[in-house]
Amino acid sequence: MELWTIGNKAIVLLYVVIVTYFSDREPSRWMVLLVLIYAALNLALHIVKNARLKRALLFAVLAYTIGCAWREEPNFILLLPLSLCELTMLLDGRRRYAPLLAMLVLPGFALRGHELISYVFIAMLTFVNYALIGHYTAKANRQEDAMDRLRRDVQRLAKKQNDNDMFARTSEYMVKLEERNRLAQEIHDGLGHAMTGALIQMEAAKRLLNSDPAMAGTLLQNAIGISKEGIEEIRLTLKNNKPLVEQLGLNRLKSAVESFGMQSDLRTIVVHEGNMEAITPLQWKIIHENVIECLTNAAKYASATAVNVEVRVLNRFIQAVVSDNGKGAGQIVKGLGLLGMEERTASVSGTVIADGSSGFTVTTLIPYGRG
Repeated sequence: MELWTIGNKAIVLLYVVIVTYFSDREPSRWMVLLVLIYAALNLALHIVKNARLKRALLFAVLAYTIGCAWREEPNFILLLPLSLCELTMLLDGRRRYAPLLAMLVLPGFALRGHELISYVFIAMLTFVNYALIGHYTAKANRQEDAMDRLRRDVQRLAKKQNDNDMFARTSEYMVKLEERNRLAQEIHDGLGHAMTGALIQMEAAKRLLNSDPAMAGTLLQNAIGISKEGIEEIRLTLKNNKPLVEQLGLNRLKSAVESFGMQSDLRTIVVHEGNMEAITPLQWKIIHENVIECLTNAAKYASATAVNVEVRVLNRFIQAVVSDNGKGAGQIVKGLGLLGMEERTASVSGTVIADGSSGFTVTTLIPYGRG
């Protein structure tokens, strides 16, 4: 805004000097000094940062301009609209146009002829520029306020995300503690009581071993039965709490694909069909590594925005298909990634098929035995 004001003042001041020296009227002998003093006052006005001192200097510029126009050089009146505009901007932050227009009109009543025409032109130009500057300044302020609100929203959302992450970690830790506590309680209630009962039976059998061998044998047999029941209960507890193989493999694959999608801005979908129990841990490992390799290639080279992952257990094959909506490839060139997938899959007698006709699709086929 200050640069606009300084530039306009320099242009109008140059115009005043030219008009004065090329007019029919003899210019004031103090003209050079008057112009230098006016320039010095305006430079000081834009250097000073204190609001009160700036207002005082602005009133001094106005008084000086009016005094020069009245006593020495009438063309100085052409500099008045810029100072009036600057005064309005300094005193009224709400940019009311009516007071400024009134102040610009008043000096025109004292002018005649060419001076009046020049003044009206400069006053109109100044008013229009002031209105445009006010409009764009208000727009910039609104945008700045919107940016401030967005920054606050981002900070609030980031804080909320951090709180959610902390809550999730705390919840996960509490779930683990509760699970450990439940397992400890089950073992205590089941195996602990069984072993205690078996120990009591064996202690009693030890004491009766010489005096009553038959009773001692019965007690030992009871202890053996109690121990077997305790061992069986441990086996059942571990079996009930151990995740299924297909749950471990499928959940791990889904988690990895979703995490990769969030990091690379890819839309990812994982679907499955068939008996996932038929897939062994080794086969899950190969499928997982091949899928991650395909996702990496889609993010780096395919210019894709979405990737679909499908795992199906067919009649005699396990099929894992990774397809993207990228640019595809007219000719398949086997790089290290595709060769690595083929080697991994070949270790379990499987094969890898790549197709780049519509996007890029990589199919992993692994045979499995089925009676």
